[in-house]
Amino acid sequence: MRLSEIGARIRKQRSELGLTQEQLARLTELSRTTINQLENGTLRDLGYAKLAHILGVLGLDLQAEPAKGLNHALAVAARTASTSYKIPLSPEILAQMLESGEARPEFRPHLMTLLDETPLPVVVKAVYEAAQHSSTVTPRKIIQHLASWAHELHAHRTVWG
Repeated sequence: MRLSEIGARIRKQRSELGLTQEQLARLTELSRTTINQLENGTLRDLGYAKLAHILGVLGLDLQAEPAKGLNHALAVAARTASTSYKIPLSPEILAQMLESGEARPEFRPHLMTLLDETPLPVVVKAVYEAAQHSSTVTPRKIIQHLASWAHELHAHRTVWG
């Protein structure tokens, strides 16, 4: 859930409780400006402790659930990894490589793009998607395959090390 979505939920709960922004600000020891920006989706950052305190005061909690909104992550990851290359990497081939851990030689440049340039949320969703289609491999094993490829191919992104 994005901070702007949380802010909208906070606004709704505050209104249902009959609190003004000023009252909520006093209850949480934050400024009314911070509450206003949070509720309007313009606040760029708010620490977890402050957010948890606001939610607690309003009787809400923060659920850590799988992110929604990115469907067909394997297709997105394959397309992203294929951007600069003549031969495209299909989602099916990417899934096979993720599951088996075998990097086909003709797609090693694509894997470098996947490892170094593809947004991490896309990679993680693709990992889960590949694992869902397999009856034998877990997301943990696929991450191990990615880490192995990163080491073997000398990826620059340090998250795989």
